[in-house]
Amino acid sequence: MIAKLTQSDVEKYKSFKRKIRAQQFLMAHYVKNQFDSEFKYTSIAHKDNFVIVAASNMPIGVDIEDTSKTRDFKTMSEFMNFSNVKNADDFYRAFTEYEARYKMPLPDCGHARFYTIGNYMICVVSNEQNIEPVWTNLIPEQIQ
Repeated sequence: MIAKLTQSDVEKYKSFKRKIRAQQFLMAHYVKNQFDSEFKYTSIAHKDNFVIVAASNMPIGVDIEDTSKTRDFKTMSEFMNFSNVKNADDFYRAFTEYEARYKMPLPDCGHARFYTIGNYMICVVSNEQNIEPVWTNLIPEQIQ
């Protein structure tokens, strides 16, 4: 996979001190590079053993969070200026949408869609009306 990265991606890959971060970067950029010729926009998110690359011909953003982590949702919601957060689910919806929009070239547009895989919440923001995720486990054993 390293051979398929750009030179600048290889340098960044080698700069990571934590193995998990290097593996996440390698997988995400390997997949992203496969999409670059087909799609105008890509967005990357990673958390623990998950790496997500969202690709579209319209601006797109993606984020993933582990919803099983104990957090002070009230304080974090106040700090982030999230209104209408009453519980952990509300918080993670607001937070993943915030992060996905931040990754978009046009953060004030697009529709948010939410998905769950186990304890993980995923938000994809895009202007496309009919997006359905295609989940692919390329090489899951490589991310440990």
